[in-house]
Amino acid sequence: MLRSAMMLMAAAMLVALAAASAPDASAQEPITFVATETRNDFLAGVTFALSVRSDSPVKEARLKYELAPDGTGATAVAECNTGATTNCAYTLTSGRNIFIIPGAEITWQWEVTDEAGNRASSPEQLYVHEDTRFDFRTIVDGNVTVYFHSATETHADAVVVAASETLASAGALMQTQVGFPIKVFLYRTSDEMQPAIAPSGGRGVQVLGEVVYSDTAMVSADVDVLDITRHEIAHIVTREASKGPYGVPDWMNEGISVFSQRDPLSGHGAALQAAIEDDRVLSMNELNSSATGGVARTVGLYYGQAGSIVGFLVDTYGADKFAELVRTFRDGSTNDKAYQAVYGFDEFGLENAWRESVGLPRRTAPPPATADDGDPATSGTPAPGGGGDGDGGATADTGDDDGIAWMTVAAIAALAVAALGAVAALASVARRRL
Repeated sequence: MLRSAMMLMAAAMLVALAAASAPDASAQEPITFVATETRNDFLAGVTFALSVRSDSPVKEARLKYELAPDGTGATAVAECNTGATTNCAYTLTSGRNIFIIPGAEITWQWEVTDEAGNRASSPEQLYVHEDTRFDFRTIVDGNVTVYFHSATETHADAVVVAASETLASAGALMQTQVGFPIKVFLYRTSDEMQPAIAPSGGRGVQVLGEVVYSDTAMVSADVDVLDITRHEIAHIVTREASKGPYGVPDWMNEGISVFSQRDPLSGHGAALQAAIEDDRVLSMNELNSSATGGVARTVGLYYGQAGSIVGFLVDTYGADKFAELVRTFRDGSTNDKAYQAVYGFDEFGLENAWRESVGLPRRTAPPPATADDGDPATSGTPAPGGGGDGDGGATADTGDDDGIAWMTVAAIAALAVAALGAVAALASVARRRL
């Protein structure tokens, strides 16, 4: 009750200034919108407020909203007080697959119904969410805009170039073009970035970069900021190339982003090399498991091996064949059928072909499927750390969203590193193919 009362008091204060300048509506109108306003409640989200007069008591005030570019329409019923003027408020927060991140664009309007059955809608408005902790500036290159503050100014020029170059190179690899504007938010550290991204529980990993929506990458400058940028931008291109109800496997999504870097992050490369030397590389069943890429014990190897397999396919069979594979997955093929159609071998054949390419013997039979421990798969850009036996590693993550059209099939790309015992947030939602 106290929280509700405070929300309504805040709503009344929020609309007071707007009400002073609001035009008078005709006395014939049964419902009159006195004022509508928004308040940025970073870190929590955004509060939408309404002040309305009606001949009959207000029965319901419903907020209708859509998050661009991936959102589908959604509604929420506000809390209201009563009186000569009715004040209502609703706070939209991150959670349950809704991500109120910097740069998020929300189209919104109110729909009010009174007890007499009258209904009225306010005009649609656009709200753009901001990280109020910093004074962001922008730098533009083509259709890429980098948002940075003073602490990251030295990186901004190089980041915008890396992003533009990756749009071109990853686009050429998958024979696709990203025609919409891309936003990159650059933070000094992952800790500084963390409040701005959708939090989710991870085991011993720390997020270094993330793609939540199909047009926005979040990047921190902790570790090799340019390769982190390349990784996240590649997720955006992969999502566009596989856009539709299906998509590439999560490990391949991550592998494409690793392949798009200039070099694997140190923890990923070291984890892969150690696994090859001991012949304990991951099976395809393990790569397909949602658990493997989300825990510190295997995350470095997961990203290192995913990037190596993508590199093997591109270097051995060519970029045209790889683009054909992406399209085959996009059109709804199963793993075995996709590899068979493009390369002439099934998934186990791919595993053995790659093993031979790194000097390992062929397996005579695939190992049993790995049980899923319930942790959602994550995809994005790998970062330094270990990866083998608990040394840690880095991962990037992509996720899906109930109220976000493609995000139910593909969503967040995050760059992460093993936290070496500390459990840092790893962005990972439902299932994404960004």
